[in-house]
Amino acid sequence: MKKAFWISLITLFTLAAASLLVVQYVQMKRTVTVSDNLFNISVNNAMDDMIEQLNRLKVEDYISQKDRYKLLKYKRIEELNERMQNVVKENYTTFYDTNKVQVGITMIDSVKLLHGVKVSPADSDAISQYNALLTTRDRLAGSNEFYNQFVNDISEYVVDNIITSSSFNYILFDSLITDKLMVNGVDIHPYVGIYDYTGDNFLYCNADGMEDKLRESPFKYRFHPNGMMSPSEYFIVLQFPLSSLLLKENSTMYFLISLILILLIFLLFTLSMRSIFKKEKLDKMKNDFINNMTHEIKTPIATIGLACEMLQDPNIGTDPESNRTYIGIIGDENRRMRILVETILQSSKMSNKNFELNLKEIDLNAIVESVTSNFRLQISNRNGRLDCRLEAHPALILGDELHITNMIYNLIDNAIKYSPQQLEIEISTINDDSHIVLAVKDHGMGISKEDQKHIFERFYRVSTGNVHDVKGFGIGLSYVQQVVNLHKGNISVDSTPGEGTTFRISLPKE
Repeated sequence: MKKAFWISLITLFTLAAASLLVVQYVQMKRTVTVSDNLFNISVNNAMDDMIEQLNRLKVEDYISQKDRYKLLKYKRIEELNERMQNVVKENYTTFYDTNKVQVGITMIDSVKLLHGVKVSPADSDAISQYNALLTTRDRLAGSNEFYNQFVNDISEYVVDNIITSSSFNYILFDSLITDKLMVNGVDIHPYVGIYDYTGDNFLYCNADGMEDKLRESPFKYRFHPNGMMSPSEYFIVLQFPLSSLLLKENSTMYFLISLILILLIFLLFTLSMRSIFKKEKLDKMKNDFINNMTHEIKTPIATIGLACEMLQDPNIGTDPESNRTYIGIIGDENRRMRILVETILQSSKMSNKNFELNLKEIDLNAIVESVTSNFRLQISNRNGRLDCRLEAHPALILGDELHITNMIYNLIDNAIKYSPQQLEIEISTINDDSHIVLAVKDHGMGISKEDQKHIFERFYRVSTGNVHDVKGFGIGLSYVQQVVNLHKGNISVDSTPGEGTTFRISLPKE
């Protein structure tokens, strides 16, 4: 497939994934905002119901049963006093006529008719009513000094005193708030405080150390129940430490899950793309291998065919020198095909995990000399030079002779192929502690840094630029590395484009 298609596909997928993330983030923010608004509305509705219920309560609903009875008693006394005052106001001329009635020190004392005074039935009923109310009040008060005591005691039940005193029923207060919140769908128990705005202090807080947070809370509601006299401004203050926090945590968690899923999809997409690219690369390498392999085999076959035709020529077939030449060509080309096929077969076998080497003690210098002897004529025909410096003594290693031979053959063959102009090859061996180092150096076109990363991959061929006559099928160096690895050695390459390449192979002696 075309490169532009893959770039477009990856770009579209990346844009789609990024758009999905943006949409998910915007949706999360919108959800948090809407939920916060709904939460605030629910709390405000609950507190409206709470304040309405508080306004319906009386002072006595907030205090203990003992104090409630005491307060109701004095309220009853105050009611009786008001009724007595009303009787006096309605019958003013009678009660203040000292010729008709006699009263105590104040008007709240008993009222008696003077001896022998005649009054109307209405006046008589008023005096009787007043005295009946007085008797009831005195019996309820228990003493004649109740008035001053009543005034002192009732002052305790002004709202400032009630809220700050231990007698205030805060348990009822908290339960009312909790109930109203639950009815409105808020199942989080808040921190609750009663804040005196005038004095800038908290009269009540159901959690120690939460006063500062309560001051900053947006949930503040004026607190003025009926029946309570309050010169100060009081607020019910709520703080929900987990409300929006839990919602944001949940939204963040869902967003992270979505992000992980998107990343997982992106990872799967990337792996799929890599797999497709790898498959396309392998297909290309396979096609290149088939083409190169066909070319490699086709050339010696054509050469052998031509040599056979020449031998069949009556004019040439009788010449012993010509016969030896053409038979030599047939032998060389046959050997070339045999090594080619052998390399492919051995590389395929080495891919098998159960593959085993035929190890024995071999002389690396002897193998190098044997392989180079086969190339000297070819190098000489190209006016090249092959220099061997075999300084490793002894050069004995434990290895597989066949694969070591093929390995050296491939390295020299590569050096010849990629030296299109100056054919100079240097081969050396040296001892390095428990290893023998084999180096094959050429002065050819060299290998770029990018190609050096892939030269040991199967079917990979180094780019030759404008040179198109380099034969090969991309399996030689892969095979060389397999041989080195199976012998527990290591291979490295040092190359500069335009200057040449050096392969160094370190093989253990044992």
